[in-house]
Amino acid sequence: MSRGIKQILFVLGVFMVNFTQAHPIQDFYKKHKKDKDMEAQIVPPKIAAMWVDEDYEEAIDILKSMTALKYLNFQGDQSAISRYAKNAIASKGGYELLLTDQDKRGKIKVFGQRKNGFVRKLFAVVETSSEFVLVIGKGKLSSDQVAALPALAREI
Repeated sequence: MSRGIKQILFVLGVFMVNFTQAHPIQDFYKKHKKDKDMEAQIVPPKIAAMWVDEDYEEAIDILKSMTALKYLNFQGDQSAISRYAKNAIASKGGYELLLTDQDKRGKIKVFGQRKNGFVRKLFAVVETSSEFVLVIGKGKLSSDQVAALPALAREI
């Protein structure tokens, strides 16, 4: 086999390995979506935008900029909520911390991957005293939209 063909096969092999490997947060989602008392949903972002109160224009704008959205929601024991949040954050892989927000209701951490000045993939972990929420999305979000994500996470 010629050297050129070997190089092409190597590049294709690397591409296929990268293409077929799931991100750790996707693995976390798959692992826990059928847990007891866990709600798991895949929601078209445009449909989710219709559920949001019209007063939250930023949240509607974010949802309209997204192409995929899914979430996990667990309500229950505080120790289980903390464990889910800790493990989800540990599954960040190569995602960078984009935003952290905390108030009297709870904590929100948003992680994402930037490409060409936009956040293309992201996930948010919401932890309150009674609820864990993981939101995973794809889209093309600006920095201003990323800054408004806590409002969206609270709405969802």
